[in-house]
Amino acid sequence: MKATYEMGGDDQVRFQRGSHLVAVILAVALFPLIFVGAGVTSKDAGMAYPDWPTSDGHLLNPPGWLQGEKTLWEHGHRLLGWTVGLLAIVSAVYCFRRGGTLRTLAIATLLAIVIQGVLGGLRVRAVSTSLALIHGVWGQVCFCLACVVGLLTSRAWLEAGPRVEARGAVFFQRGTLVAIVCVFLQLVSGATQRHFDVGEALIIHLLGAVVVILILSWMAMWTLEQYPHVPLLVKLGRWLAVLVGLQMILGGLAFLVTVMGGHWFAMLRWAAPSAHVAVGALLLACVLLMTLGSRRLLRPVVNKASELAQAVAATT
Repeated sequence: MKATYEMGGDDQVRFQRGSHLVAVILAVALFPLIFVGAGVTSKDAGMAYPDWPTSDGHLLNPPGWLQGEKTLWEHGHRLLGWTVGLLAIVSAVYCFRRGGTLRTLAIATLLAIVIQGVLGGLRVRAVSTSLALIHGVWGQVCFCLACVVGLLTSRAWLEAGPRVEARGAVFFQRGTLVAIVCVFLQLVSGATQRHFDVGEALIIHLLGAVVVILILSWMAMWTLEQYPHVPLLVKLGRWLAVLVGLQMILGGLAFLVTVMGGHWFAMLRWAAPSAHVAVGALLLACVLLMTLGSRRLLRPVVNKASELAQAVAATT
């Protein structure tokens, strides 16, 4: 049976496999794009082709791009970007027919991805490191938007039923907002360190890591202990715990190979920081989905005595 759920206004949204599948494919495609983009930065390949939107005058298949490491990564990154753009158009078409919130969000995701492509092109044309930083951070915003579209088109979201009473719901919901801000600022400080190699940014990033680990660990534990009866939040809480542990390992490796130096495997020198960036995007998306899920699924516990007193006062 297909359930309905009101998403603002009077529009009714039913679960449809097609729109959800396309939304998930878009989000999945964005993840390797972020990893490859981070790899381009790690390999200093961003200017392998100084022209845009073409690569050495060719749109799809510039001569010799498979032979050079930097040209392979940069042009491969561009091809992935074109693919993601096409998927975003398909997702927007599917969701446009649904109307309401989904239509708005899917169009916003498409526009964000278009802006991301333009930022990448301007970065090349202007040879701008500042634009490269913005391009990197904005890509993670695009990934998060795609994940939200995937969530809002999912059966778990649409058929979740009414909100359930939960102790500490408001406290948890506010905590998730703090977590979003902290994780985003952590991504910005990390991007600043990667692109500009600023010592102050590294210190801020290291101190921020402690704060983020504490907040996200609390979120995961609180979810699993307080809301075991809410499947969506439990699943996200488990993913969050795994990602925090993985990110700590990757962060340590990235610090060793990029800051401490030494003789490391060539692959590790670019793969560790690139994976660190990609998992950071997963963490931001996971926290964002938990924030939305907590507002969709939880409501504060009602004080029955106070509610009864208000009802009696209203009748007298």
